[in-house]
Amino acid sequence: MSDAVMHRSSFIKNVVRSVLCLCERVIPPLIFRPLFAAAFRAYRFILRLLFLRFPLWYAVTGQKDLQLRSWLIFRVMPYSLVGWRGLAATFDAVSAVLRTGIEGALVECGVAQGGSSALMALTCVALGQRRKLWLFDSFEGLPDPTVEDFFPGTKATGTHIRPLSRGSCLGTIEQVQDLFFRKLRINPEDVTMVKGWFQDTLPANRNRIGSIAVLRIDADWYESTKCCLENLYDNVVPGGYVIIDDYCSCYGAQKATDEFLSSRKINTTIQLDGRGGAFFVKP
Repeated sequence: MSDAVMHRSSFIKNVVRSVLCLCERVIPPLIFRPLFAAAFRAYRFILRLLFLRFPLWYAVTGQKDLQLRSWLIFRVMPYSLVGWRGLAATFDAVSAVLRTGIEGALVECGVAQGGSSALMALTCVALGQRRKLWLFDSFEGLPDPTVEDFFPGTKATGTHIRPLSRGSCLGTIEQVQDLFFRKLRINPEDVTMVKGWFQDTLPANRNRIGSIAVLRIDADWYESTKCCLENLYDNVVPGGYVIIDDYCSCYGAQKATDEFLSSRKINTTIQLDGRGGAFFVKP
């Protein structure tokens, strides 16, 4: 694993992580958990409110492309744990393949509450195109990490604010269906949601998916990321995008990606999104 590009947390983030770890040790779980949940909801609300300045500014200055991107990001932020820079990278990848005519489906492995997937769908609608979306998730939250996910000699799996335990990042399939089909009115004919663990669902469906234009992997852990790449990379068309949402924030995700690219002798440039994720274009 190359740690040369591992995301370096800001001073403020490191302080917040230390305070949270201390609070989690001294405050009883029945009190800490609802307090943390309430604080996190407030934090996300403030971030979204601050982000609103971008679509408003772009509207005033007449920058239509940036206005569209920022407005769609604003719409999906309540349903995503991905920072706005990661969402912007997703929009850019999808809009690039749509504008240049690169054929293939849009696939996300690791859907959670559906925000990033919804952004891909809304980008298609906004640009007047239809693409098949395949959404894979256990819809039970994350599995347990394995030994490959821990930085050598530590108990750290990455640069998260707090540890990602089993069941973290949970979004139910009912929540995602409600978001897509009731709130956003996405055409159900364009979307296939597949529930189950990647090792079971990806081999069974990769031939049905066919060509992939954008493969977005938000799997966090080594085994999960490796499974996605091994099963779906060959479906990605040349010029298509592979997004590794946790490349710079989860040690296991970076290790799995680096090992896969090295073993396949794939010569490509990994580009960072500025908030912990990365992407590359298939040669």
